[in-house]
Amino acid sequence: MIQSGNEWLCRNCNSLVDNNIKECPACHAERPEDGASEPTPEGMEEVVTRENYTNAHPIAESKYIFREAVLVNAADILLILGLLCTFGALILPAFLPEIEFIKLWSIAGAIVIFAVSMIQWALFRSIAFISQRLRTEDKHSK
Repeated sequence: MIQSGNEWLCRNCNSLVDNNIKECPACHAERPEDGASEPTPEGMEEVVTRENYTNAHPIAESKYIFREAVLVNAADILLILGLLCTFGALILPAFLPEIEFIKLWSIAGAIVIFAVSMIQWALFRSIAFISQRLRTEDKHSK
């Protein structure tokens, strides 16, 4: 337990809590016993600096924000790859002209690849948007 003046630092959420309170108001973690503090080298004094911030549940929020960012980035990458594959399918007849009905197959393949990549993009972006909306609505309802 790190103490600074009349406050102690909660190890669970890194919030400074008044010495008179036995449990952290942000995460409800119990205050460690006074004997549980870490030994410091002689002559060294533990100093805790705090710049006006509060972090009630930083791990849970960052986990959801990270998931949303991964979904959005994956959606964009899949869209770009789908567009490149669509272009590749369209120019395929220039490289393989001897195959029968190659133009028909390349056009059909390009349409399928484009449709699948657009559907994947829309689904991933929608899931990220829904997750973001649910997270922000939970914050506002509390």
